[in-house]
Amino acid sequence: MKWIRDYCTSHDLELVQVENFNDQYPEEQRMDFSLTRFTIARSESPDLGGWTLPRGLPPATGRSARRSSHRRRKEA
Repeated sequence: MKWIRDYCTSHDLELVQVENFNDQYPEEQRMDFSLTRFTIARSESPDLGGWTLPRGLPPATGRSARRSSHRRRKEA
């Protein structure tokens, strides 16, 4: 929890909500499992430049290459 708070602070993010879902596990397993949902938001609304996509995304050609190899297998 501390790590997430520190991360949010250092990256201008805000920890909005923390939900603990450990109640779904039996009492004897709760020490072994942890299910928590964190809702995080930006501290401020981004300007127009803040909505651009990150660089370094994988090329979109991977999906079409998989489709063509699937077609080749069907034809064979």
